[in-house]
Formats: sequence, structure tokens, C-alpha cells
Amino acid sequence: MVVAVERLDELDRKLLLDLLMDGRAPYAELGKKYGLSRQAIYNRIQSLKKRGVIKGFTVEVNPRSLGLNLRAYILIVAEPSREVREESEKLLRKYPQISAIHLLLGRFDVLLDVLVRDIDELKNLLMEIHSLKMVRKTETFIVYQSVKDYPKHPIEGALARG
Repeated sequence: MVVAVERLDELDRKLLLDLLMDGRAPYAELGKKYGLSRQAIYNRIQSLKKRGVIKGFTVEVNPRSLGLNLRAYILIVAEPSREVREESEKLLRKYPQISAIHLLLGRFDVLLDVLVRDIDELKNLLMEIHSLKMVRKTETFIVYQSVKDYPKHPIEGALARG
């Protein structure tokens, strides 16, 4: 899927940087910062949403505070049949332990980002994944420490470059 690169003016970029830092920043406060009314800021943000630049607003939660103590990446070599893959991808979306599904080019076809409570939950999830028609082989990598886990950095860099 090819997405058109949105043309953002300087104010759009500055607003996006502010919202990355605090998605709940009051529109009146942002308006004061940029010499605009609350309504003008609201309209800008609505336009960014409508154009698909802003996908939504969210809260960052520490997974460990919810008992999700183990992160793993599961790489899958998949069956080449398109129908089988589409059916399996639909099933993978239903697993709450899978936070991201990426389709790859290269030796592996699918990358799953997984958050689970413990090794037993990971083992059970792997057994279920292996039962899917598309799965020929998997390789699992368990994260023991995250040195950097901040997906906003590339976005901030792109906004700063313009």
C-alpha cells in the first residue's frame, strides 16, 4: 500500500511535535503559543485527522505494570498461498498478546511483536501459532532488556527536517 506523503506547513509540523510530547495539550494553550485561537488550532488538528496524518491519540502504558513481563519477536516462514496467508493473518489479528504484525521481504515472511506474562504463555501462544495453516517454520527471539523503545523518535526527526 502506497500512501501519499502529506504536505505539512511549519505550523502543522510544530503542532504535531507538541502533540507527540503531550497528546492532551489544551487547544487554548497551543493557540496562545502560536498566536491563534483555540478554534483555529482545533480546525488544524481536525484537518490533520481527516487527511490521515493523525491516526488517533493514545496513552503509553508500562506493560510490566499490567503483568506483561516478557516481550518476544516471532519470525514466521509462511506458506506461499495467498488465500491461506490471508486467512491466517486474520486469525493472528485476534490474539491480544500480539501487539504488531509486520509482513517482510527476505528470509522470513511475517514478524510478530508479542507481549505476554511469562514463558508459559509464550509457549502456549507459539503452539497456537504453529497450528495455523500458513506457518511452515518460526524462530523466536526473547527480549531480555530494551535499550531504546521510543517509536516517536523517527517521527520527530521527520517533522523536524520538514
